[in-house]
Amino acid sequence: MNPAKTEAILREHVRLCSDLHQLFIEEGQLMRSTGEPPSEEFLEKKKKFVGVLDKGLELLRMINESDEPVSPILSPLVKECRDKIMKLMIVDRENERLLLKCSLPPRMKEAYSKVAPGQVARAYGKFAK
Repeated sequence: MNPAKTEAILREHVRLCSDLHQLFIEEGQLMRSTGEPPSEEFLEKKKKFVGVLDKGLELLRMINESDEPVSPILSPLVKECRDKIMKLMIVDRENERLLLKCSLPPRMKEAYSKVAPGQVARAYGKFAK
């Protein structure tokens, strides 16, 4: 695959990751402000994004299946792609924690919010001996 086409695919991937990052940020803000899981309307918005990601994945597979290695000139762009994916994973993990917190029954929400960081680890440490 020629370097220009590879660069175009990688730039499109970075753009898709940026769009998805914004969507994840929006999801987290919604859960923080309302204290509720995302609405069906928002979930539909996320589902529409899956088709776009599938197309992007197919393009990335084309690069991977190519016999030619990626040009060293494109190394910064590849690194940018990896960095975007890591950011997505971090925001997604935080959103999963928010979703868990939002989905808990009211009496458990109180207990969840009263646990200090490290308190659970210390409790397990006492009983592990």
